[in-house]
Amino acid sequence: MCPNNRTAEPIYVILGSGGHTAEMCKINQALMQHDDLKQFQSVRYIVANSDNTSERQMRSALPALKDSDFIRVPRSRSVGQSWLTSIFTTLWALLWSCWLVWRDRPQLVLCNGPGTCVPYCYAAYLWRLLGRLPAHSKIVFVESYCRVETLSLSGRLLLPLVDMFVVHWPALATRYVQKPNLRYFGRIL
Repeated sequence: MCPNNRTAEPIYVILGSGGHTAEMCKINQALMQHDDLKQFQSVRYIVANSDNTSERQMRSALPALKDSDFIRVPRSRSVGQSWLTSIFTTLWALLWSCWLVWRDRPQLVLCNGPGTCVPYCYAAYLWRLLGRLPAHSKIVFVESYCRVETLSLSGRLLLPLVDMFVVHWPALATRYVQKPNLRYFGRIL
């Protein structure tokens, strides 16, 4: 891996609308403070094509970002969308994510709960199983700070397959203590 090659094995950070992006901005600001992270390849921010605020929020948090750092993608499900039609939009988002993960081969998929992240985590998991992604690639899910006692729908869907599932509250850590990939570090936001 060559650290200056922006196309080789990027880190995918999945942004979602509202509070998800606010949390991810804080996580990214904290991560970018560490000198040892400067060795990593490019960070690509995945934003739903109907999300008008996440890119603006992330640019405000990290002003050095360029247009090429963002990838606009189909949304899995919009707020208020019927469950029936969401089947088709989710399948389209999954196909899109499979192609994008195939093309870019991200070394890390980092997300915190928006529905947009689910297809990307499944795509990364699938391509790693099939050998397209390197064995060292990781999927990390940080549950939303507001989830105190129960997991989000995205969390429930992704808990079985992510490499690390981070929760903010001891009640959640205790409830899922039997899950070997679940981590509680205390308050990280």
